[in-house]
Amino acid sequence: MRKASSAALHQIVFALGWLRDLLLRQKWFNSRVMPAIPRQLRWTLRRLYFIPFDLVESALGQSEEMIPPKSKVFVGTVDFKEGAEDGVNRLHRFGVLTPESHVLDIGCGIGRLAVPMTRYLRGGSYHGLDVVPSGIEWCNQHIASRHPNFHFTLADVFNGEYNPKGRTAASEYTFPYPDDQFDLVILASVFTHMQPEDTEQYVREIARVLRKGGHCWASCYLLNPDSVRMMETREGSLCFRHNHGTYWTVNPKCPELSIGYDEHYILDLFDRNGLSLADGVYYGRWCGRPLVSANSPGPDEGADDQDLLLATKT
Repeated sequence: MRKASSAALHQIVFALGWLRDLLLRQKWFNSRVMPAIPRQLRWTLRRLYFIPFDLVESALGQSEEMIPPKSKVFVGTVDFKEGAEDGVNRLHRFGVLTPESHVLDIGCGIGRLAVPMTRYLRGGSYHGLDVVPSGIEWCNQHIASRHPNFHFTLADVFNGEYNPKGRTAASEYTFPYPDDQFDLVILASVFTHMQPEDTEQYVREIARVLRKGGHCWASCYLLNPDSVRMMETREGSLCFRHNHGTYWTVNPKCPELSIGYDEHYILDLFDRNGLSLADGVYYGRWCGRPLVSANSPGPDEGADDQDLLLATKT
């Protein structure tokens, strides 16, 4: 009887996760339905949707100390643990992460990358920076308290989607770190929620805090003639409908919900700040592009939903 109940609970969670993943792959859902829902209602619905997951995991004794309840997670996929492990493994395969690396994770969220890095970084260190107070609070309580080389800092920066009460404009924000401190700066889907003047300031700050020869790993949406054509004609996961010149939006009333950038603009911005993209620009699937990128160093490295920038400070 107990095994049957456990199996039934697993089936419910699987069905809910499958439904969410299906919706998030639909262009009509991401480009029309999501922008039509007011921000506060979106965030409330997300929490309510994940409560059954948390109840099932608690009932089955599957909760883990450094894995947050799904109802507290505000970015990323349902599978918090597996996605994070894959991310760290990819950084290692690309040769930009070693156990001695000093890492800055901008937009660290609620610790998705930090958790697997606690098992990887030995002589190195990790600094997480985010604008969402609840995420930083959770990470300090559950991760930094156990790992002295891990640090989490709240950036009191305004963002229409993630921190509408922030007191500092991102275009005026200075990272709270000295020059040349980090070997690797990570931005997983951060520029996708930032407007140009804010992105320009962050790129300047990234160049400042990176050591010479250090790397910046950033995911984003790049708009070029090919991706524009594909997003309008193929079954991708997103369609930017509002062209503002250097950037595109899904919802002009809350542009930070999802932003894509003109590729030439982004490449020039990195170049002007001494961040060479000679290591590669790897295109993702968001616009309906085939699974494998022609510029991919491995059979699966170009298969992300978002596009990937891998830059080196010169």
